[in-house]
Amino acid sequence: MMKIKTFVLLILMATAPLSKADVLLKDTQGNTISFASLKGKWVLINYWAGWCKTCIEEIPELNRFYQKHEKDPVVLFAVNYDGLPVHKQKKLIQKFNIQYPSLVTDAALALGLGDIIGVPVTFVINPKGELVNTLYGGQDLKTLDMEIGKT
Repeated sequence: MMKIKTFVLLILMATAPLSKADVLLKDTQGNTISFASLKGKWVLINYWAGWCKTCIEEIPELNRFYQKHEKDPVVLFAVNYDGLPVHKQKKLIQKFNIQYPSLVTDAALALGLGDIIGVPVTFVINPKGELVNTLYGGQDLKTLDMEIGKT
């Protein structure tokens, strides 16, 4: 009986999800970002694709948001939905003038944010590390500012 309890406990421990604090995100520049290092900041993660017209149209607004909040406790990341190799992602980042950091890590999967059912989609994570909203469709500066309480 003790062996069964020990076995079940080991299985539960082995399959327990990682806490978000344990998650490491990699960007297209080769940097590793610990999710724990983002505690105390608003984190917005935007999934986009080069073939998505709405995604491309929202990039200037996301750039404005990024520039406006560079010195605030706010971070914005892009994630290419297509999962392209890094060298192809870098070409698209340059082509579409994405000025905020781009992750190569599938952040939604790594952080347990849920499935991506379409793009663009922006996940909003509060300073406590909790997912507080999932925004579908193109976003603008005003909407994003409202999400982080800075209208």
